[in-house]
Amino acid sequence: MTAKLLCALAAAAVCLLLVWIAGSLMLSPVKCGKNSRQMVLLLVQGREPALEHNVRGLLWLNDNGVLRCRIIIMGKAMDEETRFVAQALAREHSCITLIEDGEKPPWIWKTN
Repeated sequence: MTAKLLCALAAAAVCLLLVWIAGSLMLSPVKCGKNSRQMVLLLVQGREPALEHNVRGLLWLNDNGVLRCRIIIMGKAMDEETRFVAQALAREHSCITLIEDGEKPPWIWKTN
């Protein structure tokens, strides 16, 4: 009885491992063209408790090579806690830029 239970648990663990590996293989990297660059723009207004979670997910994709991009957090009238989180993330990671309340960084291209 115990041997059958252990066998069933081992089989379930192997199945979960195979599903995890298959899921990882299906994430194909996003390739950027020779004369282009990729950016993810997060528009944040007011209070956003999920900001850090969302950015950490994008950083995971960036670190694993699935989505190599700059992350731009464009905040408008963010509350104090959200602003603090956004500033901390921008300081901690060089691929993150924080734009607050209409500020325009010099590296953004002008379109006319």
